Amino acid sequence: MDTKMMAIERIGELVAAVTARFADEDPDEQAWMRDQCSPAAQRILAEIGVSALHLLDAIPADDGTGASVNIVGLSRATGMPKGTVSKTVQRLVTSGAVARHQIPDNRKEVHLRLTEPGEEIRRAHRSLHEEMGNGLAAFMGRYSAADLEVITRVLDDLLRLPREGLRFRPDLLA
Repeated sequence: MDTKMMAIERIGELVAAVTARFADEDPDEQAWMRDQCSPAAQRILAEIGVSALHLLDAIPADDGTGASVNIVGLSRATGMPKGTVSKTVQRLVTSGAVARHQIPDNRKEVHLRLTEPGEEIRRAHRSLHEEMGNGLAAFMGRYSAADLEVITRVLDDLLRLPREGLRFRPDLLA
């Protein structure tokens, strides 16, 4: 078999393995976040998953500015389907991480704000991402600038690669 084809197959396997590894819930990350939170926030953390953490990141805190978001806005901000957002928000409201409220003069539209435990969880989650970013920077620091340029180009191209169903369309990449 051709060496280039073997390398392409290996890259496909590695991309799938890296994707799976970083998509899984990590008990160490969960423990690290729990250590950053009060007991009330820890109880909520035990009930929610990674997608809920990313939703919390897009919901404004009740900081007195009046900022809030509705389900449609949250769906747009996160790229998650509206139905998924709605179900996850219901769990976040039930758990006490998010509060619903109505905008004055608009009885139809329901908006969302973080509660104090929800804000604690968001801070812990953001702090976790900062720690992870620091670790990634330290790890990537062992590669040369030229290596990093190739990795960046490959990842950028992968993200821009058009798809039609199950098929990638490299012929459409400019």
